[in-house]
Amino acid sequence: MPELEVSPRSTSFPEEFDEASSGDDDAVTSCLGRVGHQLEETSRLFSRESTSPPTIFRFPQSLTGVNWAEVPEIVSIGPYYRKSPNLPGFRRHKLFFLQSFLRRSKAGKESLVNCLAARKHRVRSCYSEPVNMTSAYFLEMMLLDCCFVLELLQIFDGKDGIKEGGRILRDPWIIPVVIRDLLKLGNQVPFFILVELSLLKMRGERRELAWTKHEVSKSRDNLCRLALGMFSQVYPICARAKKSFIEYPHHLLHLFYSALLREKRYPRENPPKYPPKSPLSDQSIPCVTKLWHSGIKFKSVKTNDFLGINLRKRVLEIPSITIDDSTTTMLINCLALEQSQGINDYISRDITDYISFMYCLISQPKDVSLLCSNGIITRFSHNDQYVANFFNELRKSIAFNVRDCHLSKQFEELESYYNSNWAYIKRTYFSSPWSVIAVFFAFLGIALTAIQTVYAVLGYHSRSR
Repeated sequence: MPELEVSPRSTSFPEEFDEASSGDDDAVTSCLGRVGHQLEETSRLFSRESTSPPTIFRFPQSLTGVNWAEVPEIVSIGPYYRKSPNLPGFRRHKLFFLQSFLRRSKAGKESLVNCLAARKHRVRSCYSEPVNMTSAYFLEMMLLDCCFVLELLQIFDGKDGIKEGGRILRDPWIIPVVIRDLLKLGNQVPFFILVELSLLKMRGERRELAWTKHEVSKSRDNLCRLALGMFSQVYPICARAKKSFIEYPHHLLHLFYSALLREKRYPRENPPKYPPKSPLSDQSIPCVTKLWHSGIKFKSVKTNDFLGINLRKRVLEIPSITIDDSTTTMLINCLALEQSQGINDYISRDITDYISFMYCLISQPKDVSLLCSNGIITRFSHNDQYVANFFNELRKSIAFNVRDCHLSKQFEELESYYNSNWAYIKRTYFSSPWSVIAVFFAFLGIALTAIQTVYAVLGYHSRSR
């Protein structure tokens, strides 16, 4: 029989049992045996975590329910969603891709399975939760999923490669959905095993299953290039990604995140410190409408940096963004990656800071409308209310400190301007055409009164002479 690995979470005591059906001695023996088994499994789990921290996590509970972005829509990758009732049967498509992979490979099925078996424990340790599967089923799942991903990357690399993808990729709407699924936090396989299977495919079987550092680096860089090329079908920013900003990824989502946020930033342990001109309030900055009435103008800028937000001479420059299903999926899963425990040494909090900033700017649909009119937000299938609700729901699910973020300078500058005398005069007396007209006539009345007074004084002096 295949080896059965049971996790502590998968074994539990029954809530009720019939005491009359078994003697006390049998109950005690059974209880001690089960508790002992669970303690052994727990010790093994913690020993694995101490030597090899996990890199693939379940979707955070705090973000669950924001929308459908956490659950795969078509294809499950890895163990977390393989039995999801919401997914249609995709196994036959994976078998088709495996068959295509084997036709192009210099290694046979046995070599691929042997490679996976040799790395089985390391692959399992990449998942934050124990994988309750027999070794045989686990190896089969990894073989199908990894070969599916690798063959998919090759298909998108060729100009006419999609034709080889079978019926599954011939419908245009399928492609963005599959790519979105590959960017979901819990729907991942370790990147290192993709690299090794790719090496086997190109070089053939090796007895020792060992590769030189140069071979691994070359295969890794090639897979990174292929993956970013595939993601660029939906996210054009990946087509302009620079290799120098891509570290060794843990999985495809981590690779995408590294390409998305390529700017070098201070580590979170030592965030940039700006001398505050005035203390930032907990309320932080006002919304777009209030800033606009206070004299702030908004300008969209084309940049690949989400945090490329600057205030220049009362003009707030914000990178333009399109709000659609692909963008919301990307933002939510990148945010979930930032919140994952154990991976924070390699991840900043740039998406967290960006979403918090946008939440402060957007409090109602007319804030979205104003940003849309300035080209900062583009939305196709969603209305202004949806965009406002989206940022509002995400902000409720994250912890954020305005004084300790990469946009703290921008927060401070906006709040300092909003509290200035000029901004107060602007939003009080010049916030609408009617208020401008009222102010104009008030000044006109004062001017006429002054002129009348001057003429009266001059007339009095002329008569007194």
